[in-house]
Amino acid sequence: MANNREYRIERDGRGRERLVRSSSHRDGGSHGRARSARELLNDAEDRIETMNGEILSLQTRLSYAQRDNWQYQNIVNEHQQCRNIRAQLDAQVREVRRLEDLLADEEDTSARLRHKNEELKEKYRLMKRGSREDEFKLRYEEKLAEVEVLRRRLVEKDELLGVEETRIADKNRTIVYLKDYLRRHGFHVED
Repeated sequence: MANNREYRIERDGRGRERLVRSSSHRDGGSHGRARSARELLNDAEDRIETMNGEILSLQTRLSYAQRDNWQYQNIVNEHQQCRNIRAQLDAQVREVRRLEDLLADEEDTSARLRHKNEELKEKYRLMKRGSREDEFKLRYEEKLAEVEVLRRRLVEKDELLGVEETRIADKNRTIVYLKDYLRRHGFHVED
C-alpha cells in the first residue's frame, strides 16, 4: 500500500506550486493513470525552465522600462533647467537693455557737458585775450560780416527778380503777339 501512493501538484495560498503525495488512490483525481515521481519531476523542471524564461523576459522588459524612465527623467530635468536658463536669459536681456538706456543717457549728458565746456573755453580764451571791449569788438565784426553776406544775398535776389521780370515781360509780349496773330486769321480768342 505504501507503493500505491501518487504525487500531485498543488498551489499554495501564494500561488506557488508544490509536489504533494496523495494518501489514497481516490485523491489522484480523474487523470486516468497515476503519474510517476519522475514524470512529475520532469514536468516541474519544464515549468521551472519556462518560468525562468518568463522571468528573464520580464527582467529585460523591466530593464528597458527603467532605462526609458531614466531617459524621461533626464528630459524632464533638462526641460526644467532650460526654463531656469530661459528665465536667467530674460533677466539678463532686461538688465542689458537697462544698462544700454543708462549708457545712452550718460552719453547725452557727456555731450552736453562737452559742449558747455567748449563754450566756457571759448569765453575764457576771449577773456584771456583782452578786456570785454575786445570781445564786443569781435562780436561786432562777426555781425558786420553777417550783414555784408545778407546784403550780397539781397542784391543777388534783386538781380534774379529783375531777370525773372524780364522773362515774364517777354512771355507776355509773346502771348499778345500770338493772340493778335490768331485773331487776324479768323480765330476767336478770349482775353
